[in-house]
Amino acid sequence: MKRHTEQFVGALFRVLADEGHDEVQKRLLESYHSKASIDRDELAANMFSELVTVLHQHLDTRDEIDVLTTATRHLLNRFSTVIGVVPVAIVVVDAAGQVQLWNEGAERTFGWSESEILTQSYLETLSPPPDLAETVRGRLEAGERLDGVETRHQHQDGSILDVRLWAAPLSHRESGFGGAAFVVSDITEQKQREQRLAVLNRVLRHNIRNDVNVVQGHLDMLIDSLPENDEHANVIQRRLTNIIELSDAARYVEQLQSDGMRSFATLDLGALLRTRLDRLDSEYPNAEIHATMPESLRVAAHELLPYALDNILENALKHNDSGVPHVTVDVQTEDDDRRTIRIEDDGPGLPETEREVLTTRTETPLTHSAGMGLWLASWILRHSGGDLTVEDGQSGGTRVTIQLNAPPQ
Repeated sequence: MKRHTEQFVGALFRVLADEGHDEVQKRLLESYHSKASIDRDELAANMFSELVTVLHQHLDTRDEIDVLTTATRHLLNRFSTVIGVVPVAIVVVDAAGQVQLWNEGAERTFGWSESEILTQSYLETLSPPPDLAETVRGRLEAGERLDGVETRHQHQDGSILDVRLWAAPLSHRESGFGGAAFVVSDITEQKQREQRLAVLNRVLRHNIRNDVNVVQGHLDMLIDSLPENDEHANVIQRRLTNIIELSDAARYVEQLQSDGMRSFATLDLGALLRTRLDRLDSEYPNAEIHATMPESLRVAAHELLPYALDNILENALKHNDSGVPHVTVDVQTEDDDRRTIRIEDDGPGLPETEREVLTTRTETPLTHSAGMGLWLASWILRHSGGDLTVEDGQSGGTRVTIQLNAPPQ
């Protein structure tokens, strides 16, 4: 059922009940029940047509006009209330681009009051980039909707705001294009925060890399004069490796934050897993790794998915202190839309803090894990539209189940 038609029919039902037109309401209800099995859109059209017919049959002209006017007023009051309280800017313009509606959210966002902005040109007053203004106008006149377009608007005080806007064209019976409705959200603080974090991230990574390279160079010279497998040198080397991995993880976090859906790709899950399992075979020669998976199986995921798989697979082995660690990897196609990966080990079990990392969305002091690897793996999988669960394995270890989406057809 078309939403606006459904709302109007509902408003008429309420008005008929409030004003005591019980017989008319009864006839409409009987008509509704007799047609309730048909398509919702068709039902809306039939109900509206039936409603007008019944009103003509049972009400005189004055009462009919009164009912329709009251129902319309109820809907307009509800609409005005919603427009007034939403925290974002809502702007409606006519076919010439002049502002016809300017809500309180728009006043708070851009500084101009309704009386100052009405009949002014929306795009000229808020001064988005000229090329974008033309694109927005052209797309709306062509009947397109705009969904989350990022641009800049000018505040009344002259400052520039980063905004994200949604817009839809309004139709006119004679000319076709009758204007447009805009919803605009101020994302200036969000953009500034992202920029500061990105700069801080890059500066810190650069400085860390430089310092690590210096320390690594001195360590290499010291190792030449130390006994083979010196414990202190090995500890320093492991710590340097951890710092480099942490720097890489910070870069991946920044990429996740900035790229969004742009970094989605179709990946061959079979090839990715075989490459990683071959490497783990050589790094953990005492381990027994058993894999059951198709030769090739494609998934739609963030391009950082290999990093997430690395962390989860390696975590299954590096904390296993048994003489012969066992890991099984099973890949299944549950249906045409989902791929399932089950990774199970026979280790001591995932500590509660690490388990919470994989199953919760935020890190708190109570879920502070030792490193960023599992956190990043969890974020990558969620950015990929995947699901992840952790449970006890059959052999006392841990079973991690990952579900990913198949590529769109």
